[in-house]
Amino acid sequence: MSGLKIPFLKELSPVDSNAVAKQLIALGTSIPIDQINWNEFSHHVEVKVYAGYSDDYLWLHFMVNNDSIRITCHVDQEPVWQDSCVEFFLQQGDIYRNFEFNSIGVCLSAYGPDRNSRKSLDNDNLGRILRFPSLNKEALPENGSASDWSLTVAIPLDLIGLVAGSEFKANFYKCGDETVIPHYISWSSIGTLTPDFHQPAYFGDVELAL
Repeated sequence: MSGLKIPFLKELSPVDSNAVAKQLIALGTSIPIDQINWNEFSHHVEVKVYAGYSDDYLWLHFMVNNDSIRITCHVDQEPVWQDSCVEFFLQQGDIYRNFEFNSIGVCLSAYGPDRNSRKSLDNDNLGRILRFPSLNKEALPENGSASDWSLTVAIPLDLIGLVAGSEFKANFYKCGDETVIPHYISWSSIGTLTPDFHQPAYFGDVELAL
């Protein structure tokens, strides 16, 4: 798979999340999350993520269509992978980070050299991650119903050690372990026998383009 180049989009601002989403769709890098890696989990959900970066943030706009919605987590670091979930993993040196979000933006994040030696991201840094869900938290769809949703997130560049021109490894995912139809879909394909997103060996090449 050829490497992704994520463009610098100076005008991205958390003041207007709708404008951010429109600009990412128009000018950002479009990344399909469409790799079905395990035959026993062949359910396909239509997912794209649009990526760009600004002076301070890496911006990701996830768009999900016809998802069997599940929303049970409401506090950061709860097991959001069991809900309708989108994810971004990146590796720098020997350390990789996972950022996992359910459809209302609840985040689980940790870092470490492998899936068994990880530290949870602290609350102060979790609070620095901006999230703009399309779903109204006061009027959520019924669990199990077919839903379209989107989520825009902004991850501080200094939190993940990136600057303009940085090259790194990453993968993007859509999952839902306890949704009506469990599924595990990725951008960069994974060659393990069973579902496992904690596989830096299968991350793809990404660059913050100058």
